[in-house]
Amino acid sequence: MNIQTLTPPGGEPLTIADAKLFARVSGDHDDTLIGQLIAAARARIESETGLALMSRTLRLTLDEWPLGVLERGTLRLPNAPADSLSAVRITDGVDSTDVTANFQLEPGLHPCLKPMPFGGWTWPQSIHEWIEIDWVAGFGGAEDVPEGLVQAIRIVVAHGYEHRDASDWRAQDALADRLNEILSPWREVRI
Repeated sequence: MNIQTLTPPGGEPLTIADAKLFARVSGDHDDTLIGQLIAAARARIESETGLALMSRTLRLTLDEWPLGVLERGTLRLPNAPADSLSAVRITDGVDSTDVTANFQLEPGLHPCLKPMPFGGWTWPQSIHEWIEIDWVAGFGGAEDVPEGLVQAIRIVVAHGYEHRDASDWRAQDALADRLNEILSPWREVRI
């Protein structure tokens, strides 16, 4: 399984001005650093929650359908929320067969790919073929990202600005504890 970003997010869910206000930074001399901290904080929050905060197009590449997909009848997409299905293809890198019409996407925070009635799971025909699934994931624009997730980004940015050397393990532990509290409703628990 491989996931790649085809179209990156068009921006960040937090402005430099908002981050500077929260971190109590005045002046413009560190704007580049704060912009980098915002991008890193967003990536961290996305990694810890499995969410795509800002809309982007993703591609999931599989060499075969995962075990159990036929029994369950659905394939769970790894990044949520999902908005729309762009394409499903069986390809060898040169030639591809578009099988998008065989599938539908159940969008939302738990996105699933389901076969259409009479569509079915189309399998690669050789070891040189693979499956590509393209979809749009993310809450939308900056204004659509839930405030709790934006607050987590603010906290990570302020912490990163204040503790640039990352040598204070107590501060790192305190940040991890604070993020656990904020992000726990957004983490999926699987049994």
